Amino acid sequence: MDIMRQIISHVLNSSLDRIPRKAIERAKLSILDTIACAIGGSNDLIAHFARQLGALSGGKPECSVWISGEKLPSSLAVLVNATTARALDYDDTYEIAINGCHASAYNVPPALALAERDASISGAELLSALATAIDLHIRLSRSVATNAIDTGRDNMVAVWGATAVSAKLLRVDEEKMRNAFGIAYAHAAGEFQMYEENAHTVALQQGLRARSGVESALSAMVGFNGPREPFFGKYGFYKAFEPDYGLDAIVDQLGSDYVNASISFKPWPSCRATHHGIDGLLQLREEHNFTGEDILCIELGLNERAASVVVEPRDQKWNPDDPVVARFSLPYAVAVAAQRGQVAIGDFRAEAIQDPSVRRIMAATKVEIDPEINRTHGRYGNSPTTVKVKLKSGTQHFIRIDKPFGHPENPASLTDGMLKLKACAEMSMLPFSEKQLELIGEFIEELDKRPTLAPLFDLLVGGK
Repeated sequence: MDIMRQIISHVLNSSLDRIPRKAIERAKLSILDTIACAIGGSNDLIAHFARQLGALSGGKPECSVWISGEKLPSSLAVLVNATTARALDYDDTYEIAINGCHASAYNVPPALALAERDASISGAELLSALATAIDLHIRLSRSVATNAIDTGRDNMVAVWGATAVSAKLLRVDEEKMRNAFGIAYAHAAGEFQMYEENAHTVALQQGLRARSGVESALSAMVGFNGPREPFFGKYGFYKAFEPDYGLDAIVDQLGSDYVNASISFKPWPSCRATHHGIDGLLQLREEHNFTGEDILCIELGLNERAASVVVEPRDQKWNPDDPVVARFSLPYAVAVAAQRGQVAIGDFRAEAIQDPSVRRIMAATKVEIDPEINRTHGRYGNSPTTVKVKLKSGTQHFIRIDKPFGHPENPASLTDGMLKLKACAEMSMLPFSEKQLELIGEFIEELDKRPTLAPLFDLLVGGK
């Protein structure tokens, strides 16, 4: 069987009884987490822009804009919801590869939109489609052997995850599935300049690629064809854009090992590369019972690649002037943890980043490249981090964090997801009652037993 056919067969033939239970439970957490992040990000400027963009086009009122409740065509609702879910950079990510991969925020919005569009889609059908699509998305992402920091090509494969979940839930046949993947090649895009300039497209790209996945599948469903070999053809993706790739990363244990189970949960609303430092600082603070006022200085060590995103350029990272820069600033995130004993959505609001007590600690924070970490983990965008805290008393405390909370070897549970949902609801543009949040959690926890997802969508609208 050729590789393209293997991939198509993997998507078409997956079902709840063939997928490991761990992968199904992780897919539930992906849904809960994506909804939480969208609720938490709903009052962010990026989310307001996304809703305005959806309203400009309008159209058939078939799918909900989460939180606000407007109805839009499926692909437009997906654009708005996926962008909103990424607005705070709080959504989960696959970190155990050279390049990160925010697969859930790409794939959950298309899945839920199509389940709202077609009430006959069951919870079991949606979970199997989502686990399979995220598995494929991650496999394609981890196959790329070059770092986006070096090439400027960021996660161009994302469109195929959204295409896979959409085509499967549209119940297309093998030929149309193949055409959907071929059509998606025309949508494949992704660039790293947005991180360099802290642009809104860090979030908007999620919506654009998620929309493209839905549109690729719908295009195939109505009869359009596309290239039959979008990955490995003469001018296919890997030859044209990523000739240095690992085929085994795609096909090894395909259909038996669902790598969606290895996504990292994000307990703090900032770039994952800041989480090692945050986790280390919070552990030291709790163990040794000091406060921000007790701190003389902080020293952090990590690899060059992570530093290029969350430490450079230093004039910006030590003086963040807007929320996007702050979310990608290691010294700021660690200073917040040191001062407040937590890192929350409100800490990245424009007024919060000017807090003089946090600014004092940030100015006293030194970040250097750790030679040993750079030698052993230099290829990765998320880096182990050393944290040394010097107190005014003369005492010093040290810790190294390799696997912060949320890492697949230090995993979160649905209970953690519920805590995050409730924390995000406190920042929502429209209020959610405690009962409403509990019902969302209960619905998702038992999703594999639900004959339809129809009751969920009213729960995702605030202000009731």
